[in-house]
Amino acid sequence: MALFDKIAKGFTIGISYIAYAVLVLMMIFTGAAAVARAFHRPIIGDVEIVQIGMAILVACSMAYTEYRNGHVEVGILVDRFPSKLQKILDIFSLCLTVIFCVIVAYAFYAKFDMQHTSVLLGYKFYPFKALLIIGFIAWALMAIQKIIVLLRMKEYKKFE
Repeated sequence: MALFDKIAKGFTIGISYIAYAVLVLMMIFTGAAAVARAFHRPIIGDVEIVQIGMAILVACSMAYTEYRNGHVEVGILVDRFPSKLQKILDIFSLCLTVIFCVIVAYAFYAKFDMQHTSVLLGYKFYPFKALLIIGFIAWALMAIQKIIVLLRMKEYKKFE
């Protein structure tokens, strides 16, 4: 179990560095595009590049958000349930997360095409699709890790 924890957390933190880098590059690029537009020299394909960056940013940061327990929770009703029922509902929701991540990763894998290019700039999409697949797999691994932790808990307490 300790090995799986190390692998899942290490993989997630590694993916989060990709998200950080993409975020910084998007900020710089968006600023440069705005300045270029102000000088009547717009950067061709700036919207397309930022859209790809956003997809990568979201996919690579979801696993880290799961790791840090940063997803939004609404506990108005669930927090009043007995702890056993809360544990069951948490495990159920994490199972749904794993199913969702696996379906999305498989969908990107099934449509993985080395020849597909962007409309305006003509760059290949396969490196970005690979990052999306990796991001969703990392998110699924973090959810599986949390399921294992919950199943081993004798007394239920929320992740903090």
